[in-house]
Amino acid sequence: MKEILAPLQSRGLLFKRFEPFLLKEIGSRKRLEVYHGVDTQNRYTLVIRLKRKSRVLQKDVREWFDLKQRIEQHLGYPILQNIALIEAPLCSKAKALLESEGWRVVTA
Repeated sequence: MKEILAPLQSRGLLFKRFEPFLLKEIGSRKRLEVYHGVDTQNRYTLVIRLKRKSRVLQKDVREWFDLKQRIEQHLGYPILQNIALIEAPLCSKAKALLESEGWRVVTA
């Protein structure tokens, strides 16, 4: 958990509550780590962590948007802050798509 929170804390993001979300709960078999929590300003936050060797493409990012909607439906509340913690090569178009949708991109 510390390896996930350290890069976020270095960018000024602190959490009151932070816990993993199992994708099996919404019927997904994606190989992502998903966390949700509440930051110090009482905003619901979703963190998607991806660690792989292959490049992250636009197709992957669109799947994350779908996952976010399904998670919101499952939890029953809207998620206001979205963060992608990526430890992989990132396509410039995928990064632009994430940023245009209001996501924060943190690369390690």
